[in-house]
Amino acid sequence: MRAFRLSLALCAVVAVFGVTLAAPPSIGGCQIFPSNNAWNTPVDTAEVHPNSANYIANINANGGDYVHPDFGEDPSYGIPWTTVTSSQPLVPISFYYTDESDPGPYPIPSNAPVESGSDHHVLIVETTNCVLYEVYDAEYTGSDTTGWEAGSGAVWPLGSNDLRPDGWTSADAAGLPILPGLARCDEAESGTIDHALRVTFSETQRAYIYPATHFASSETGANYPPMGLRLRLKASYNISHLDGQALAIAQALKKYGMIVADNGSNWFISGETNPGCWDDDDLNRLKDIPGTAFEVVVSPPPPSDVPGDLLKNGGFEAASPNGKTPAYWTRDAQKDKQVCNTEDALGPDVIVAQAGNCAYRFKGNGTNDKLKQTIKLSPALAGGVTVSAYIKTEANPAGSGKIKAKLIGTGGETETLSLDFPSGTLDWAPYSVGQDPGFAIAKVKVKVKTTAGSGFVWLDTVSVVAGASRLPVPAAP
Repeated sequence: MRAFRLSLALCAVVAVFGVTLAAPPSIGGCQIFPSNNAWNTPVDTAEVHPNSANYIANINANGGDYVHPDFGEDPSYGIPWTTVTSSQPLVPISFYYTDESDPGPYPIPSNAPVESGSDHHVLIVETTNCVLYEVYDAEYTGSDTTGWEAGSGAVWPLGSNDLRPDGWTSADAAGLPILPGLARCDEAESGTIDHALRVTFSETQRAYIYPATHFASSETGANYPPMGLRLRLKASYNISHLDGQALAIAQALKKYGMIVADNGSNWFISGETNPGCWDDDDLNRLKDIPGTAFEVVVSPPPPSDVPGDLLKNGGFEAASPNGKTPAYWTRDAQKDKQVCNTEDALGPDVIVAQAGNCAYRFKGNGTNDKLKQTIKLSPALAGGVTVSAYIKTEANPAGSGKIKAKLIGTGGETETLSLDFPSGTLDWAPYSVGQDPGFAIAKVKVKVKTTAGSGFVWLDTVSVVAGASRLPVPAAP
């Protein structure tokens, strides 16, 4: 059995939904999400949204009405980012929005650049495993022992189209990644920016649409822009007077548009902090573009060729129907149960989950306990499947359990993936195994089994994914 990871050697151009997609942008040899990711999908031929005129009028009535590049020669403008490799030590990080943050440690160096102003974003691309780490309101504590303090944080595997869980924020209000929406000077200098840009508006709606997962407003009016809304510069708007960096950005606004990602000043487009590269005389010409030169488009749907997470309630967040059996699972167990932070017998406010608030706990009693779920696929899925989970053990003997996924083909073919629990006492860690069985998969039977005689085994973010693991650092056990 070979471990399966989504290949980064993508074709230079692919076609999805009738749209020709360029190779995705890259940093340090890492693609910034797949070609068919929402950020990388052109919208120059997308249908105009039926409420476009009302959206634009509402935006312009509640703040500025001209484009403003929120970056330039001044080093206090823009959002900085940096790269590290896997040799960068992981350091602790504490969040005050813990329930919607991916827990640490994160590979953030003590001298990582922090955004000026109030948001204090820190963006890190770990180029060995191609993982993006983003943090909001970050502050270094002054010691690698205590690491960083922050408001919220998100971890993004750059080979995956996985989103945040519904309702979750990220380091951005919309629950989106920040880095893929930044105008980067090297791209602008090349004349081509092959992705959408991040934009803010002063008044947004208490709603979100794909690819966003979170709102940050109390406004319920239908004409306020929801998070995730896609806008583009009208094809009819004349940009022939622009050149250089400004022209590259304007062309990107026509082809890829921009995505509403946060509350802020109207029509503020985000870019990287790169004072030695940006040309303010050039960028300032973008300020002549009025908000009325834009239109809202019908956003592209999620990519159909990346089915993503196939398993329900893998984070065990949905309520158990009987207080023990997680929703969508069947349970053949005695003392095992879904456990949430405030319900644990150890006392209130005990953090038992790796992500979110809940996990599943196997209590060792020497019996053959099982947690099961069957996933039916229609249409059948061709290609690889990855099984992954976060696992924590407490005084757990070796060989005490495993996660098994039986892949069943349309013709009755079978292949079984098996992920053994680690032995000994270990804190939360990600484990993953994958396989392309070589046949179309019609059904996946997932079974979690333990025969531990003592101790606890904890599970969180159990995932069956088509293509690539949702875990930030896939690893073999």
